[in-house]
Amino acid sequence: MEKSVKGEYRFVIEYYIFREEDHLIAYCPSLDISTSGKDYVDAVKNFYERFQIYVDTSLEMGTLWDDLKDHGWEVTKEKLMPPSFMNLVRKPEVAHLLGGHINYEKVSTPMRIATMS
Repeated sequence: MEKSVKGEYRFVIEYYIFREEDHLIAYCPSLDISTSGKDYVDAVKNFYERFQIYVDTSLEMGTLWDDLKDHGWEVTKEKLMPPSFMNLVRKPEVAHLLGGHINYEKVSTPMRIATMS
């Protein structure tokens, strides 16, 4: 968990990179967003772009905070915390990824979002 610092939430987000046919997929179960790329660098770059589009669009529509709560995030004026790993593995798509014969890499990366007004 990270608290808000100077007008922004800072937190670590986790996503998974795995191969599907000719592409690498970057999938974030705590936001239910995914992207693909022709290689690892492309998949990661596309994930960051998709994350930013998700945040910007949701903020513009006024739905970000409710959407995060719907995905199991703890959202207050003081903190923004993704759902626990134990809650995420209950999702069928995550259980399939982690429990199957799919090779994947877990990526943890720091992210920032402007705090609630």
